[in-house]
Amino acid sequence: MHEGSTGEITGIVNEGRHRKGHMPGVNHNGAAKLREMGFYEGQMVTVVQNRGNGPLVIKLQDARMMLGRGLAMKIMIKNNRS
Repeated sequence: MHEGSTGEITGIVNEGRHRKGHMPGVNHNGAAKLREMGFYEGQMVTVVQNRGNGPLVIKLQDARMMLGRGLAMKIMIKNNRS
């Protein structure tokens, strides 16, 4: 999504997997982390800053958060076409 775009969260990709080079037996699940941060289906999000590389600044409800691109790619969005 581009800066200023608003959309509705329609889902979060649930890919639990073990990452090479990290502690064995620890499941790094991005979907669980996003839910812990407050991202749920049906919520509206706005892209505040997207410079094409590096983290995105996202507005969720009254909070602004920085998300790495890998984590942000797990959020499925339906663009709001106003």
